[in-house]
Amino acid sequence: NHKKMSKTLLIPAKNEEGNLDELIERINLEPNTEVIFIIAESQDKTLEKANEIAKVNNLYEFTVLEQQSNGKKNAINEALPYINNDLVAILDSDISVDPEELNNFFDIIEKNLADFVNGTRLVYSMEKGAMRLLNNFGNRIFQKFVSFVIKENITDTLCGTKVFKKHLVDTIYNWDRNIKFKDPFGDFNFIFAASSIGERIVDYPIYYRSRKYGSPQISRFRDGYKLLLNFVNSIVKLNASKY
Repeated sequence: NHKKMSKTLLIPAKNEEGNLDELIERINLEPNTEVIFIIAESQDKTLEKANEIAKVNNLYEFTVLEQQSNGKKNAINEALPYINNDLVAILDSDISVDPEELNNFFDIIEKNLADFVNGTRLVYSMEKGAMRLLNNFGNRIFQKFVSFVIKENITDTLCGTKVFKKHLVDTIYNWDRNIKFKDPFGDFNFIFAASSIGERIVDYPIYYRSRKYGSPQISRFRDGYKLLLNFVNSIVKLNASKY
């Protein structure tokens, strides 16, 4: 028996028109859940689809934002001021993570077992084609380093699905503002920001699916290089914040 908390979903989307209907249909949360779409400039009708869903779906409270900057991390940053509820989930729009799993992420915090729940794709075997080999290798390297630095056993630092308490938002802003080398996705930002204020961080394993519509929007080498610079910068800042 535990206290139910109000929930906000942040859903960044770019060229994901074919995924949004299924994504929303498969979410199974309380009717007062807030859903914030952040739509980047797309080659398809992602924005029109998001607006259509917001108009016809009466179950959740929708906000549709047109992204003014580039990249997933910036999309999330643009959405943070609009959050009204106690708990925040970041959910990628490619349905590579089953939307039904959100209930389990939220449960962990509502039962006071953690302050921050980090999705991990590297525990269960994943669908063929879900993650490219080089991405998998790089992710496992980062995972070992991040776990060592924050002294928590994180098995996947770059899974897009993360759930945390709203009070972390200001820390995320401040963390990002004081980092010279930016994290293109925000995943490191969220984990390091949570660690810097002593949040209890736990992994939750999910099955990672290959996408049905569209194609991955990650540049392995360019984004990997940015992540490496951000990681080194974050270690220095984290050590400084603890003294």
